[in-house]
This record gives sequence, C-alpha cells and structure tokens, in this order.
Amino acid sequence: MKASIFLRHDAVPLPEPAADFLPGARCLMPGFKWVECVSEAEFLEQLPDSEIVLAWRFEAHWLRQARRLRWIATPAAGGEFIRVAPGDGLLVTHGAFHGIIMSETVLALLLAFLRGVKAGLDLMRNNPWPRGQLTGMLRPLSGSAAGILGFGNVGKWIGRRLKAFDVRVVGVNRRDLARPDYFDAGDEVVPSGGLDAVLPAVDHLILALPSGTATDGIMDARRIALLKPGALFINVGRGNAVDEVALAGALRSGRLRGAGLDVFGEEPLPADSPLRTCPNAILLPHVSAMAPNYLRLFLEEFAVLARKHFPGECGLDESGGFGSS
Repeated sequence: MKASIFLRHDAVPLPEPAADFLPGARCLMPGFKWVECVSEAEFLEQLPDSEIVLAWRFEAHWLRQARRLRWIATPAAGGEFIRVAPGDGLLVTHGAFHGIIMSETVLALLLAFLRGVKAGLDLMRNNPWPRGQLTGMLRPLSGSAAGILGFGNVGKWIGRRLKAFDVRVVGVNRRDLARPDYFDAGDEVVPSGGLDAVLPAVDHLILALPSGTATDGIMDARRIALLKPGALFINVGRGNAVDEVALAGALRSGRLRGAGLDVFGEEPLPADSPLRTCPNAILLPHVSAMAPNYLRLFLEEFAVLARKHFPGECGLDESGGFGSS
C-alpha cells in the first residue's frame, strides 16, 4: 500500500516533519510504500495512486483524483482541516493523543494562578519583594474540585493528571458517561444537561470541547455568572464555546480569580479584544498541544490503528518503537 505524507500547513506552528518521522514510519510499517511530500503540488501528484495519506488537511474536491484512497489520517484533533467525511470504504481518523500534552498545559495554567506564579511576576515588576502581599493570594490545588466540560480523549487525560493532585473531578459529556478507572468515589461524569448544576459547585472550570454548532456559545453570560466566585476558567478546546465579552467582564470585576485561555473565537486574537487588557488572564496563541514529541505520538498512534485496520499489509514492527532504519 502506498502511504503519502503531507504534514505541512501554514496554520499549524509545528516544525517541518521531524527528521526521524519518515525513517520511523518505514521501520514501524515496512509493508507500506512511504512517500513524503514537501508541497501541496507534490502531494496532489502522488494522490492518484495513494491508498493512505497522513495530512493536516484534505480538501473535498481532492477526492476526485484519489480513486484508490482508503484512509485519511490527520494528527489534528479537530475536523476543521479535513473536509471529507468517512464512508464508502474511506476511513478518516483524527489524532487522539493530544491530551497527553495538553493536560500538562492545563496543570501549568492552574498552578500559575493558585501558586502565585502569575501574580508574583506581576507584583515584582513594581515591588522588589512582595512576599506578604503574595502570601495571602496562594491557594492549594490539592483538595479542590474541577469541572471538565468536554470529557473525551483530552478531557480524560486532564482528569487523570488532576487526580495526581488529589483534585475532585466532575466530567461533563454529551454521550460517553463511563467512569475512568482512575476515578475515586467522589468523582463523577454527568450529562451535558447537568452543566448548570456543576458550575457553582467547582473551583475550576476547564473546557476541552470541539468546535461545532453543538458547542457554540455554550459558556454564555448566564453560565459564566453561575460559576463560583473566585473560580478559575481554563479553555484549551475551541474558542467558539465562550462569550468572550462576558468572560472579560467577570475577570475585570474580580468575580473570577483568573482565566487561562489558549483558544479564541477569532484567531489570531484581535488587538482590541477585551481579554487582552484583563490583568488576571493568561493568553496563549493556540499552543497547548505543541511539543517536540507531537509527531512521534501521532506516528505511534497511527501504527496502532494500522495494526487494527490493515494488519496483513503494514508489516508492522510489533515492538511499537519509534526509530530509524
């Protein structure tokens, strides 16, 4: 089977495919004929006889010249760049590994507020030793409660990391209400219809939602007002879920302790966004999943899926390692 790699995209700030990605793919799955493309033109040239593609994006009209295509695999968690749906023998898979990295970003944001990193940096710009002032602001993460809105692959990884800090976890999900094996007796997963009851009961709200009409404005002004005074608001999902004007108002009034935001309704975040001038907000440019091992994790996940879907054709190295040949 011919597998074409096209992992270059202007909107995704990863480096060019890691030098060991193609050798690693050949080592793990020697049964595939691997071709790495460095441009869209080269990718389209390879597409007619490709049976598998690993790509950031795929346009619907490309299918007309991809008669042999059986599988589109993208490292992206969201569906914005893959504009085709599975069906008629075509498998489409999205990366499910992001939570391994993103959960660390969530922990960093929570701890930055609770353990005084954000406030300390701000205070020491004007006060060389604000020990007394900062001491009164410090709070423990341990023993607190976190609501995770969007308890899928990413949300479950966030919950796993939080349990290491003895945080009570309340997952909110539309469909899958199964309890992960790391849950304690006090943890729970509730349907999305129970969100309003969760909001005033948790110390931190973490959004890990996908984009789409089902999540548009889910955290509107009314729901933001339901959050516990002094709560932290973290969003590493998609910006369409949040009323940013209402969130900025809750931050400016001091009703919310802080917000750690990696995604926004419009990206790049406009210069006149009210969030930019909120002193108790940490703003990141959509990088919560970025790390040098991003592509390694994608390849390892792809190898597992190849073993499942094409066991007799990939010649998979059962070691599952990531190396070169």
